[in-house]
Amino acid sequence: MTKILVASTPVYGHFAPMRSIARHLVQSGHDVTFLTGEHYRSQVEAIGADFVPLTGLADYNPERPAGEFVELAARRNAMPVGLPQLEFDMKHVFADVIPDQHASLVGILEDLGQDAVVVQDAWFFGSWPFHLGAPGPRPAAVVSIGVSPPTLTSVDTAPFGLGLPPDATPAGRERNRELNHQVKDVAFAPLQEHLTRVLESVGTTKPAPFFFDGIVTLPDLYLHLGIEGFEYPRSDAPSTLRFVGALTEHGASARPLPEWWAEATAAETVVVVTQGTVANKDLGELVEPTLAALDGLDALVIAVTGRPAELADLPANARCAEFVPFDLLLPYTDVLVSNAGNGGVQSALSYGVPLVLAGATEDKPEVAARAAWTGAAVDLATNRPDQAALRKAVEAVLSEPGYRAAARRLQAEHAAHNTLSEIAAAVREFSA
Repeated sequence: MTKILVASTPVYGHFAPMRSIARHLVQSGHDVTFLTGEHYRSQVEAIGADFVPLTGLADYNPERPAGEFVELAARRNAMPVGLPQLEFDMKHVFADVIPDQHASLVGILEDLGQDAVVVQDAWFFGSWPFHLGAPGPRPAAVVSIGVSPPTLTSVDTAPFGLGLPPDATPAGRERNRELNHQVKDVAFAPLQEHLTRVLESVGTTKPAPFFFDGIVTLPDLYLHLGIEGFEYPRSDAPSTLRFVGALTEHGASARPLPEWWAEATAAETVVVVTQGTVANKDLGELVEPTLAALDGLDALVIAVTGRPAELADLPANARCAEFVPFDLLLPYTDVLVSNAGNGGVQSALSYGVPLVLAGATEDKPEVAARAAWTGAAVDLATNRPDQAALRKAVEAVLSEPGYRAAARRLQAEHAAHNTLSEIAAAVREFSA
């Protein structure tokens, strides 16, 4: 069977889908080595893969930053949200760790041999030197898994990060050309120079593509965890870009369901609010305002906190839990209110659930903008929506059938994919 090296940035939203993929590959009989942060060792070993820890700067824990990352986290949090934080992340969270990521990959390949296939989360950049002329072994192929919207520059779309809808009209393409120029050649020129210096430090000889383009264009294959109907059309998309459907939770957690679970299955209308499992430090951004906004609504409102949390003054129509498996909860859900984490949005749409979205950091503006573009969501375009806007948006999604119809259209497209099998088949295309 194919020898596979799975590599993941040590951030949960990147690691979790790669762990699901690795588990499927192990169960399919492949020899799987998993490279990621030390704090995920037990989760990797539990699926039967061989664990190898990242080293140096690459082995960081965003939940418990240490060393240099303590200072970096403080600097980042003091910056304005949006492009400034995105540029900071690209420089210091993703680019600066490339040498240590690459060294880890090379060390493993020296043991596995060059017939191994690297399957990586698309924001793991340690494989870039393989494509850009660095010395040393190269794998048989690099297959990237897109865990957030494709970041490609295109004549048909505005640059990634602005949260603008596509426009392929002549006037729209002129807008796109100018915005792409401003982003690539002006705003992110220092980032590109920084990336080039980092790559040259490990011996690359070919010019690096624009950071956001290379995420999609450099791998031998880019498999996006999503559906074509959720993504903006691009007339200039590369042939190596494929949509394989979303990974959703399957199989209930071993943790017991909350004591009020029977209410969820019996309620006529259910609204769920969550800030996911990462951006949930401040529940005052979305969870608490939503609970207050929907106080008195003729619906059961369920807050999923994603971490241990005490919510004071819970309204009479609200219930709270740290965790409820989405594959159990979403079939009973009429609206999901979330901060636009890509995994949660794709999960909701795979069950035909329309959304109200409020996210302004990382890739969340792009996820929210795409969801609104499909007709399946309201995009509030902020991290901290006010209660009036939340109430109005939820009532609109509940009362206007177009939102549910759009979500069900996307649900049917999701259902046409067998995501894990499609990924495994794609990896086998590179088998020796």
